[in-house]
Amino acid sequence: MIKTTLNTILLFLAAALIPIGSFILPVYKIKNMPKLSSKDRVVSNIISGGVIYYIDSKLFFIYIGIFLLLEGLYYVFERTNIKTFDRILISTIATTAVGYLLMRGLVGTPSEFIQIMENIYKEYLSVDIATLGTIMSYIKGHLLFIMFTYLLVINYLTYFILKGKSYRKWDISYLWVIIYIGTFFMGKTLKIENFYITNLYDISSLIYVIYGVKVLYSMFRTKLKWRIYGKVLAILTACFFPIVIFLLGVLNSFKIIKIEIKRK
Repeated sequence: MIKTTLNTILLFLAAALIPIGSFILPVYKIKNMPKLSSKDRVVSNIISGGVIYYIDSKLFFIYIGIFLLLEGLYYVFERTNIKTFDRILISTIATTAVGYLLMRGLVGTPSEFIQIMENIYKEYLSVDIATLGTIMSYIKGHLLFIMFTYLLVINYLTYFILKGKSYRKWDISYLWVIIYIGTFFMGKTLKIENFYITNLYDISSLIYVIYGVKVLYSMFRTKLKWRIYGKVLAILTACFFPIVIFLLGVLNSFKIIKIEIKRK
């Protein structure tokens, strides 16, 4: 228990310093916590949370609201028949919502958060003012989408490492397209543009692009011997033809087309 607790604390602090590696913490805990008794799990989490709170109370809320939530949802989903991509997306939406609320509570509004970031860049980095203004304006308008994308990477890699052997069987519900249709209608047709509609539209588009990459990879895997070639080709295709990949993901979710996985 002591080793697991210590590693949890160290991995969380490492995640705070190197955010892109944040997925290592939930992967480690999901793999190792079941080895402990129920009592030891509770004690380990309490000690970990207490030490993190002592270091920084804001980090404590991030630990609880992001990482423990992600871990808890993983265990909950294991008792259901929810499709893997749906699990990833629900977990990402939940952690994004909590992360956004934490930002509002601990830092302030998106405008105040952007102002803090802008001041940091101006003080510590030599950046062209016009370029910085353009970047900050984009971040301010797409903050939810950026948070969602970051947390999607963490959730995706967590599931990929833990369940990668079944990757080509991962599926998604067609119901996510409702968000896309609704936000598209409000934003493009009714011209109702605000922060939440814009971000939800971008998020719903990204969902099917990511799923479309997986579908295309599965198609390539039936033709190519080396997995890495299939992954690279799928990602490159998404970069150059995102609309095509988006449509591929949507059509596959409705089972209008179906990718048959052939195993030798």
